[in-house]
Amino acid sequence: MDFRQLRYFVALAETLHFGRAAERLHITQPPLSRQIAALENKLSVTLFARHSRHVELTSAGADFYQHAVRLLADAERAGDSARAIAAGATGTLRLGFAMYAAFSLLPRLVRGFSTAQPRITLGLEEILPRDMDQALREQRIDVGLGMPTGRPGHLGYKPLVREPLCAVLPATHTLAGGATVDVRLLADEPFVTLPRTTAPVLHEAVLACCGAHGFVPRIRLETHLQQTIVALVAEGLGVALVPASLARLRMDDVVFPAIDHSPSIEQGVYWRSNDDNPCLAAFIESAASLATPATGSA
Repeated sequence: MDFRQLRYFVALAETLHFGRAAERLHITQPPLSRQIAALENKLSVTLFARHSRHVELTSAGADFYQHAVRLLADAERAGDSARAIAAGATGTLRLGFAMYAAFSLLPRLVRGFSTAQPRITLGLEEILPRDMDQALREQRIDVGLGMPTGRPGHLGYKPLVREPLCAVLPATHTLAGGATVDVRLLADEPFVTLPRTTAPVLHEAVLACCGAHGFVPRIRLETHLQQTIVALVAEGLGVALVPASLARLRMDDVVFPAIDHSPSIEQGVYWRSNDDNPCLAAFIESAASLATPATGSA
C-alpha cells in the first residue's frame, strides 16, 4: 500500500460517502473507487460494506482506520522533523569549553541558546585550552568556547567578550584587605600559574602583566586548571593572576582584588569551517548576540 491509498481510505472512512470523500480529496469518484478497491485487494480484506446510497466500515475497516490515522500522522511528523533538522531548528550540538568560560560566557550563552532553540540538544564537554583545536579536528565537538589559540585556517572564529585579569591572594595576605592591589607589590611573591603548553594566551597575559609592572614572576607551581590555582593560593602556596570572572568562585580563604593596567583577555567561539551541522549557524548567531561592542567582530 502507499500513503495515497491511506489518505483516500481515511477520507472515505470519515465521510462514508464516495462523492463527499472525492470532493475532500479534490479528485473524481472513479479513481477513488479504484484505489479503495486496490487497497482491499492488497490487504485481502473488505474494508467497506457498500450500499446503494452510502458505505459503512466493516469491523476490519474500523480497526484499519485507527492504524491508518496513526501512520499518516507519523509520516507528517517525520517530514516535519526532517525539515526542522535541515533548517537547524532541531538536532544535537556538542560544545567544548575551557574551564574559565564556565564563570563568564558559558552560563549566559547556554541559557540564551536553549531558550531560543529549545528543540536543539546541547551537549557540554570541558576541555583544556590546548586540546580545543584537536577536539574540533577530530569532530568530538562541533564548536569550542575559549581564548584564541592562533586561529588555524581550517577553523572559523568569532570573538565575543574581553575581560581583565585580577589577582588571587590568600585571605591572610598583608595585601588582601583592599579592593585593588598594585601588581608591583607582588614582585617577590611565588606565583601559581597555568603552563604555557596548557593555555598559551593566558600564560603570556600573566607574564605580560608582570612585565608591564617591572618584574618577571617567580613561578613556584604550575597546574592545568584555574580552580586548582585558586585552591593552591588558598593554602598559602603563592599568589596568582586569573581572569576576573573567576572571582565568582567566592572561596572563603582567598580574595580577588582588581589590578590596574591589566591586559585584556579575549574569549570567543571556534568551529570547523566545513562543518555541515545545520544547528551550528543558529548557535553562532546566538553567541554573536552576546558580543560586546569593544570586542568587535571576526
